[in-house]
Amino acid sequence: MVIPTRNRWPMLSRTLGTALAQDVALEIVIVDDASGDETPQRLRELADPRVRSIRHNRREGAARSRNDGIVAARAAWIAFLDDDDLWAPDKLRRQLAAVHGEGADWCWSAYVAVDASLETVYLSPAARPGHLAQGLLRENVLGGPSGVLARTDLLCALGGFDTALSGTEDWDLWIRLAAGAKGAAVPEVLWAYVEHGTNMLAGTSSVEAHRPDFERLAAKHGAAAERLGLHFGATGWTGWAASRHRQAGRRFRAAATYLRGAISERSPGQLARAVLAIAGAGVWKRAHALVVGPPEAPPWLAELAAQPSAPRSADRGAA
Repeated sequence: MVIPTRNRWPMLSRTLGTALAQDVALEIVIVDDASGDETPQRLRELADPRVRSIRHNRREGAARSRNDGIVAARAAWIAFLDDDDLWAPDKLRRQLAAVHGEGADWCWSAYVAVDASLETVYLSPAARPGHLAQGLLRENVLGGPSGVLARTDLLCALGGFDTALSGTEDWDLWIRLAAGAKGAAVPEVLWAYVEHGTNMLAGTSSVEAHRPDFERLAAKHGAAAERLGLHFGATGWTGWAASRHRQAGRRFRAAATYLRGAISERSPGQLARAVLAIAGAGVWKRAHALVVGPPEAPPWLAELAAQPSAPRSADRGAA
């Protein structure tokens, strides 16, 4: 598996604990993107032979970091894990069983979004393979990288993540995978996306700075969407940006952004989201539950949340 990281050792140590808890043989390649905190030292102290690390001397970004991890990996399959997300202990075993059982080239699963206290926010069901290619031209229905497993040679053949993108490079790769490779979906919740104030795109300025990035993504895949009679991204830039503001707790900014989209795109859905965003996280959570079901924590996540402190299995080789 490949884990990119930068200046987030406390989160990485908990995430790494869930990676090392997998019940299959694995290798972990951690790509340290020029961290200035304790991360380099703590990685040097690890004594687990399953873990290797690569360090960038200058910041290269998440896409380049993941690509370097892909090149360094020795396994036939690669799973991606962000340094703040969490895995079920049987995540890799279930996904490997799915790809081998269905003769698939890559795989994804359902996931839950949680807050910093690991309280569930919403559930995202696993997208159906037959609808995935079209669904991805409307929105990133797979979420972040932490739920995807794919053949190493396929990732290399596709050129990995597009380093010209920053923040949407995972969505771009999922579109390219769905266009030409057989996928498999695991319906169980196998990972958790952790929403917190230090997410890569949490800051207001960071979100707004990514408008050109979204536009580049739309330019790459807009024609494919048009051939199917779709508008790439469905809700466009406003929906994408509003969701980031909402995740960071900026409900008024999120509502205003959704409202702009509702007016410019004549979208009743965006208008409904504006109302829900301004009403707050509790109302949003209940509304989402009406659509996809209540976001109950899977047993593995409940057990992790009940632990008195972040798992430190990654520290066992520390001096």
